[in-house]
Amino acid sequence: MNPEANSAKTNEVADVGITGEWAARTRRLFASGSELGRSFGALAENLGALGRPTGSVVVTGPERGAGRTTVCVGLGTVLAAAGEKVAIVDCNLDQPHLHRCFDRPNFTGLTSALEGGRELENYGFDAAPNLRIIPTGPVSSGFWNLANLPKLVDAVRGLEENRDVVLLDAPVADEVLTAPNFWGSFDGVLLVVHATRTPKGVARGLTDALLDARVDLLGVVLNGHV
Repeated sequence: MNPEANSAKTNEVADVGITGEWAARTRRLFASGSELGRSFGALAENLGALGRPTGSVVVTGPERGAGRTTVCVGLGTVLAAAGEKVAIVDCNLDQPHLHRCFDRPNFTGLTSALEGGRELENYGFDAAPNLRIIPTGPVSSGFWNLANLPKLVDAVRGLEENRDVVLLDAPVADEVLTAPNFWGSFDGVLLVVHATRTPKGVARGLTDALLDARVDLLGVVLNGHV
């Protein structure tokens, strides 16, 4: 995958189906030839260099604000522009966020699929060609968490039947680590750390903790350095 060519394609994707403030931000971030567009193109290329299908990836980070959602949307946009069929699922059931990035309501989503038994694909919206967004859906405070969602894995596996890549916008890494039935059920984990917000010691310690837990760590993404 050529990062230069890929960043040009992301500009086309950003202009389709995305409205409001996020549309303007997306056009700036992924403008043709932008350094950030090339960065996400390089990330997609690095994942491709692993020599296996990307599949389902848990995207987590050490703290809120590290850029998990940004990485999901940026990487998803690049992969979708390259012809991959991509879905992004908001698994932040305590603080739903992904739907706000697209100025969309959170009336239906992941929890709707889990409660209703229908395919997860039915509870999202297309942000761009090949790019499906699945919000959390309605969440009751204190009820939903990763540990008590045994249907989530099956729902995502069902989503993979129609998607080449599923990016799971997951909670912070400490919470993910407590749910091996969550991270262990998918094809890998990306750790997002922020260049100015994440202390180096925290990033190193968390990387070691993930590896010690035998997490299939696909890589560490440094956000906020552009």
